[in-house]
Amino acid sequence: MRSFTRRRFVQGTATAAGLLTVAGGLRYLEDTPEADAGAVAGTSVTFRTGHSNNCDGACGHLVTVVDGKVRLIEGAPWDQRTISGQRTPRFDARTCLRGNAQIQNTYSPDRLKYPYQRVGERGSGRWRRIGWDDATGLIAANFERVQKRYGKKSVWIAPYTGSLALLEGVVGAGFRFASVIGASAGDFEGDNEGDSATPAGWNYVLADPDLTAGGIFDGHEMTDFLNAKVIVLWANNVAETSIPDWRIIADAHKNGTKVVSIDPRYTPTSAKADLWLPIRPGADTALIDGILNYAITNRRYDAAYVKQYTVGPFLVDPHTKHFMRKGGSYLVVDAADGQVKPVQHAKDPDLFGEHQGARSAFALLADEMAPYTPQKVASMTDLDPAQVVTLAQLWTQNHPVAVRAGFALSHWYRGDLTMQALVTLQALTGNIGVHGGGITTFAGGLTTTAFDLPGFWAPKGTQMYTVLEPMEACDAMLENKPYPVRAAWFMVDNYAQQMSDRNKVIRALKSLDFLVVSDYVMSATADLADIVLPACTYLEKTDLLSSNNYYLQYMPKVIEPLWESKSDLDAISLVAGKMGYGKYFTKTPDQYLQDMLHIGDPNADANVKGLKWKQVTDGAPHLNTPTVPYVAFFDKTFPTKSGRIEFYVERMLPYDQQLPGYKEPIEATPTNPLYKKYPLTFLSTHTRFRTHSQFVNLPWLKEINNGGEGFLEINPVDAKPRGIKTGDVVAVFNDRGSMKVKARLTEGIKPGVVNCYQGGWDTIKVKHYIEGHPNNLTHQLANPAQSVIPNFRSNAAYYDCLVEVKREGA
Repeated sequence: MRSFTRRRFVQGTATAAGLLTVAGGLRYLEDTPEADAGAVAGTSVTFRTGHSNNCDGACGHLVTVVDGKVRLIEGAPWDQRTISGQRTPRFDARTCLRGNAQIQNTYSPDRLKYPYQRVGERGSGRWRRIGWDDATGLIAANFERVQKRYGKKSVWIAPYTGSLALLEGVVGAGFRFASVIGASAGDFEGDNEGDSATPAGWNYVLADPDLTAGGIFDGHEMTDFLNAKVIVLWANNVAETSIPDWRIIADAHKNGTKVVSIDPRYTPTSAKADLWLPIRPGADTALIDGILNYAITNRRYDAAYVKQYTVGPFLVDPHTKHFMRKGGSYLVVDAADGQVKPVQHAKDPDLFGEHQGARSAFALLADEMAPYTPQKVASMTDLDPAQVVTLAQLWTQNHPVAVRAGFALSHWYRGDLTMQALVTLQALTGNIGVHGGGITTFAGGLTTTAFDLPGFWAPKGTQMYTVLEPMEACDAMLENKPYPVRAAWFMVDNYAQQMSDRNKVIRALKSLDFLVVSDYVMSATADLADIVLPACTYLEKTDLLSSNNYYLQYMPKVIEPLWESKSDLDAISLVAGKMGYGKYFTKTPDQYLQDMLHIGDPNADANVKGLKWKQVTDGAPHLNTPTVPYVAFFDKTFPTKSGRIEFYVERMLPYDQQLPGYKEPIEATPTNPLYKKYPLTFLSTHTRFRTHSQFVNLPWLKEINNGGEGFLEINPVDAKPRGIKTGDVVAVFNDRGSMKVKARLTEGIKPGVVNCYQGGWDTIKVKHYIEGHPNNLTHQLANPAQSVIPNFRSNAAYYDCLVEVKREGA
């Protein structure tokens, strides 16, 4: 493997010509800006950077620049040691076509090149070009006007997951700006537009919000999956949506690990699995409950683990339904003598203990799960009883079992309950806090304690911004609930297209007094703005990436910003200066990054203790994680009130969800009377050809993706009675909205289910679908149970959605 520092200079015209040949036929470069005037002709420079795209990959990129233009992107190597020098597992260079296509993305004719001001009706597409000074002056004046009339919080700053970098992404400078001017701001976890249900359920059991500043979300490092005996990919099409991580799953499979795919679609992931279970969408909790029942009735649980690390033996008061305590200690029945005593004094806590009507949490769980026999579960999930038993046997007769749970589980009204059940199952089988086990969604969270984010977000002399989640924003705009929002600034967030109940979203955005959008293309959100600002791509600015793995990836500015684009940090700094807050935005990106990492501070967080800036800029070092590869809760210390895994959740008693018994979805279920009118469950899944709404219009990706045209997957069983054939234009509709798209018949999707890949553009100039968008059909019904976890309190249930499909002209 070649060794690279952050920069590698190769002199000579011959080398430059060779790189152009490798890149191959990049005709779209002909109309791009002139090369950097400071570049030396015939010079090739290679930079190591990180791909901050929100696809779970967090790939390292080697970017070769010839004569000031990007000509080649390839996978980059990783440091083989942690910051402190410990050896790390092999982690191969990785990239995919989305990453390679960043060349086209950067030089795309779709790039937003200059600032613009709206001159027609909002959404009319009529603009006039203005300069940065005028644009930032207008933003500053309008924010001041709105705040003076409606209060500080009436300005909403909304960065999101279009980038996962530190300064310019979901945890970035937008939050610092919000704190400085006293505004409200969106979701720094990047979950609450549609991915917060499963984090909420994870927290119910594993992390008390009172002890974790509102909730956390953790998982295993991806290389730890090599230690699993069974890998369960639950609603997680890794081979398409997290392509680089699929390599690790494939390596584990080659080494003998069994792979299970649970998905209503026969995906590329399902095709390579040892066991594929085409479950009825939304019935996932029922299947988990069936495995729990099998484990309990067949005594295939890890009794020693349950006694030591969970609340299983704790007695529950039959009247209050809370744990019985005495002097602050939890009470159990000691099987050694049959006496009730504090758990710390019991020689052998009884998992089925009873005392004067009080019963153990484990016994209550056994009762709750008892109805979920293989036959009952099969009828609820559209599986065969034999399939249910096969999965239960795989799970309970092998150790360790690792789960990679996709955010598809979160796109349900009761996705929290599904994760609550999954964590309970992993606890009963001794798979929490062990190598090769756990439940992972992010293979490395969006943030870690390695970064002093609070210090960056709320600098000295300011107060932390007020959180207003994306699911709450429309009501704030339309109904002044919980307070009025009259102006907004969106960064790395295509809210008008990607948020659920799109018709409501558009009404809300059109109601605003003032709307600003920073983007590098004219997105559906930018179409509705008063001011649009041309943003940089990841190659045109400096940042740092540390998400979805445990490496630090410095992101140097590879080329100068094209046209008049600026980084979000620079744009914010200009507006802050005009509002009188310029003193909070005086540092360079490198200085902010060093501050957040506490470079040189002997009291720096253990994850980055001893880190030198040269390590950051010259390579990709691994954090000093407690274990390598990282395993959540390896020390079996749980941030809960009991210090144990609390699968009996007292906090959820008001919602009758203290135990994870199955509840039907809010909409997409045959028990819903609406099912007679709209009998098809509508999914809007991810595709390998874009990340949400990014990369939609790029030639390389369109060439291998149906020319970029959207389509609806429908099973022939559902298509035949509707007279639908492949290629027919169909209307997909419900009471909330509609869209038109061509049909594609496939037996790779369950009958009763249709799927249209989300993220295609529906802008004034570009229509990926014939008419409309999948989010015209979705809703914003929030599950009140999630409110108990403040950081994950609301969720867009995109998949909990019923529709009907009709052939055009029928």
